[in-house]
Amino acid sequence: MLDPRFQEVLEFIEERDDDGAPSVRAKIAIKIQAYAQDVDNLRKDLVAIEEEVGELQAVVESLSAALDEQTNRKTDLVTEAQDAAVRAAMSGSGAGSAGLRKKAQATRDRIAEFGKDYGEEANRLAQAKVSLAAKSQAVKDQRDMIVRRLNTMSSLADRAGVEFGTELLEQHAQAQQQANRPQRRPQPAARMVRRPRRVRVRRRRAS
Repeated sequence: MLDPRFQEVLEFIEERDDDGAPSVRAKIAIKIQAYAQDVDNLRKDLVAIEEEVGELQAVVESLSAALDEQTNRKTDLVTEAQDAAVRAAMSGSGAGSAGLRKKAQATRDRIAEFGKDYGEEANRLAQAKVSLAAKSQAVKDQRDMIVRRLNTMSSLADRAGVEFGTELLEQHAQAQQQANRPQRRPQPAARMVRRPRRVRVRRRRAS
């Protein structure tokens, strides 16, 4: 919703001078209208960018949780491989020892494969964080642009008030309010009732 001052200035957007060209007030109103449309577009874009930030934030949180789980799983596998290797070394050269060595090697292979998957997920997380940071900066930049446009509109409204007198805008607004008020029906004039004059009769004295 626009500031009431902007609305007042926009009332002069159709004003023309003696030559039929837009008046100075009309030119100011046209600029304010253009900035107002720009602000509206920027706000719509801001909503879309903020939605993207929300989605990227969810991706970052999901990948972070998955990597934490993989880190714990990798730790368990390393412990399992080390345990199998120690038991194989202690069991000598029998069939049991060969089985333990085989199990330890299989676990190490799983760790290597697991590490490859972990690296890919970590890379995805890093890219998601970069995208999130960029979108977050875009949100800040978008908000700053909106503030700058609104400040420019405010300066234009102040210029209109200084150049033509704030009272002109107030008079215009009052005229619009009076025009929008319902007209009262005129009250019938009160009838004046005239009282009859009293006539004094003077009596003559007998001589």
